[in-house]
Amino acid sequence: MEIGAENLTKSYGRQIVLNGLTFRVQEGSVLGLLGNNGAGKSTLIHLLTGIHQPDSGVLLIDGKSWLDAAQHDSLRRQIGVLPEQGQLNPELTAAEQLRFTALLYGIDLSSNMDQVMAMAEYLFEDLSVLEKRCATFSTGMKKKLGLILAFLHKPRLVLLDEPFSGLDPGSARLVINFLNAYSRSDRVIVVSSHNLSYVEQVATHLAVLHETEFRFFGTMDAFTSSGQSQLESSLMQLLAPEEKSTDQLRRLLS
Repeated sequence: MEIGAENLTKSYGRQIVLNGLTFRVQEGSVLGLLGNNGAGKSTLIHLLTGIHQPDSGVLLIDGKSWLDAAQHDSLRRQIGVLPEQGQLNPELTAAEQLRFTALLYGIDLSSNMDQVMAMAEYLFEDLSVLEKRCATFSTGMKKKLGLILAFLHKPRLVLLDEPFSGLDPGSARLVINFLNAYSRSDRVIVVSSHNLSYVEQVATHLAVLHETEFRFFGTMDAFTSSGQSQLESSLMQLLAPEEKSTDQLRRLLS
């Protein structure tokens, strides 16, 4: 599966969020989506899911336009999504949430149970968690369940909005291994995250959004070849705000 766009624009009222984005992500890629808060990362993910429509331009998924309503159902069945805030029903147990989501995708969960249990055992390590109500889950547990739900139907396009937030380092390592194991030549994974060290361990490509446009879009190797510190340094140079004097602040805090 490939995704792409031509002159993609999206505004909310008078606020332009994305302005004329043109890009292409080939199948087999893991795209790390970076940028400051409010840069438009979540908006781009919403457009890719089909939740929102662009003001102008063309958004393509596997060569098919999201503007063609006839394609929506077939495309949605190939997309897995982890929203930043999650969409769990607090009254359901994790197992009930899995069954409910399977119904939405038209999946026979019983015939797919080995895969589901393998994902749950890997991420949770204790399968008794599945019988607990989602309302009792910690932020990290909700994130892990959300990941399982996103991958439940073996999607060819996976859109993850802040998948590492709320995770301790050990859990983040499990998620990194999980994503690397799922990556395949006919799939695309998009990971929006503020955690550069984690993005670096999964991404083959980077897109840096800043002031409605891409400041960078290309391979990880083209962006940097020197590890986390260089990645952070390069990103900070790209997105650094204007230097401001701290003299007044120092006087106020003294």
